[in-house]
Amino acid sequence: MSFNSLLVILSLSSLLPAFGVNGASRNGLLLDPNSILKTVKSEGGEVIDCVDIYKQPAFRHPRLANHTLQMKPSSYPIGIKPKGPLQSDNSSVVSFQRWRKNGEYCPEGTIPILRSSEENFRRKNGHPLGSSTNSLTPAGDVAEFAVAFLPGSNFHGAIGEINVWNPKTLKNELSAAQFWVTDGGGSSIDSIEAGWRVTDLTNYPSLFIYYTPDGYKTGCMNLLCPGFVQTNHKIALGAEVQPPSTYGGAQYLLQMTIHRDDQNGNWWFNLNGEDVGYWPANLFNGGLRGTASLLEWGGEIVNSNPRGFHTSTEMGSGHFPSEGYGKAAWFRNLKYITDGGRVKDAKGITGQATRPACYDIQVQKWEQDMGIHFYYGGPGFSPACMH
Repeated sequence: MSFNSLLVILSLSSLLPAFGVNGASRNGLLLDPNSILKTVKSEGGEVIDCVDIYKQPAFRHPRLANHTLQMKPSSYPIGIKPKGPLQSDNSSVVSFQRWRKNGEYCPEGTIPILRSSEENFRRKNGHPLGSSTNSLTPAGDVAEFAVAFLPGSNFHGAIGEINVWNPKTLKNELSAAQFWVTDGGGSSIDSIEAGWRVTDLTNYPSLFIYYTPDGYKTGCMNLLCPGFVQTNHKIALGAEVQPPSTYGGAQYLLQMTIHRDDQNGNWWFNLNGEDVGYWPANLFNGGLRGTASLLEWGGEIVNSNPRGFHTSTEMGSGHFPSEGYGKAAWFRNLKYITDGGRVKDAKGITGQATRPACYDIQVQKWEQDMGIHFYYGGPGFSPACMH
């Protein structure tokens, strides 16, 4: 696949309607009050509803009307071992989310759902909309990328580690770091995505997932509409995380795996060793009912061209990859999964950036502890990045 074709795919993902498919509404999910067993409010003002796992939004999707809940994968990629029950509130997988700071969590048998307003739909949990209807981003907005990609065939998943930063983000813009697992082309692209993002509304990074079954004509962010089936009761999709300074300046690490369950074709999302949930295979129209043919890792920003100049929204840490470890953001230990759950280093990845003078990427040689890795990002507006 050419880089220009890749950019078409990635640009489509940025220009998607933030209202998802099948039932997003002005006041959020309109959950049945009887399905909410507990409510938690974070210090940042977020409200988390603990919803009966069997009454979660996923089961409203017409293709999941008779779906049987799968609590864990039938198998794991070789070398990827799931963790047991969380032992303390300091567990790395949950302690970084702000709503967990005081030791709160949802009880077993429920899942945490972030309560969202219409504004959350439009900007916090999706790209900016030009109006209150399902439209693309406002005229003039441009998605820009610094990504590493691996084309091929028969991919059963992707693995990698991302360090989390808190990049400066201008009004109506966002900055993200994520995985893409895709198959197909044009209007038939299937895509599964996960990572962290920051918008101007909170200035905190948040965990997100997304999928589209039809080339971005429709799509679903987090649990804002039916699709993803969550099984974990302590991880809130879309919820904010603590800024890196909370951890003594260290950048928090997300160890992410998206892998196919080869018994039923469901695609599982695993975060720091914890199963979060899965995208059922029959959500997709073609491609990802089978395996993937393109894997991508990298950064994205939305540039609204404020005052006619390039945005100063930062990507990654706001530093260029040439500044190296300790300053530049990175993805490391990149791997792919083949049939039989075999895991291989993602040798042969290619790094490409849409505007290298604004945001760039440098793929590095294999190193101990870093594996296959790259640095990416940049500050945006500068004398070399004006328009």
